[in-house]
Amino acid sequence: MKKILFAASAVLLTVVVSCKKENSTVVTTDGGTDTVAVVHTEETTVLSETEAKAKVDKAQADLDAAIKKGDKAAEETARKALADANSAWDKTKAAVNSAAQDVKDGVNNAVDKTNEAAKDAKADLKTAAQDVKADVNKAAQDTKDATKKAAGDVKDAYNKTLESAKAK
Repeated sequence: MKKILFAASAVLLTVVVSCKKENSTVVTTDGGTDTVAVVHTEETTVLSETEAKAKVDKAQADLDAAIKKGDKAAEETARKALADANSAWDKTKAAVNSAAQDVKDGVNNAVDKTNEAAKDAKADLKTAAQDVKADVNKAAQDTKDATKKAAGDVKDAYNKTLESAKAK
């Protein structure tokens, strides 16, 4: 049971859903012979923590490139993209932590229920053993009583037989 839960948690932790809306903006600036284009697409994506971190790193690199070129519009767009990527990464980390906690709680709950069931089974077994012991003791007492009665009956029959024999 524990192995199944841990396997499920591993799968859950590797693929965490992080829905993110991104705005689509294209900024093209002509600075002499240089043209900078920053594209930010709107979509809903499924991100793992590694992918979210990679998006943060890429957004940071785009921001650094815009700052280096001195393009204010591209810099502003890159800052927004970095903020969005950081937000998605934070949400992904929170989802991973939440999923890990849920799995841990599930494992602990399963262990608790298993322990409770084992205790119940132990109590049921103990009760059954006590019932069997009581039945065996009663049967032994009944046998003892029946044996005493039979011995008394045999003795009475013997004594009657002797008296009959003496009377003749």
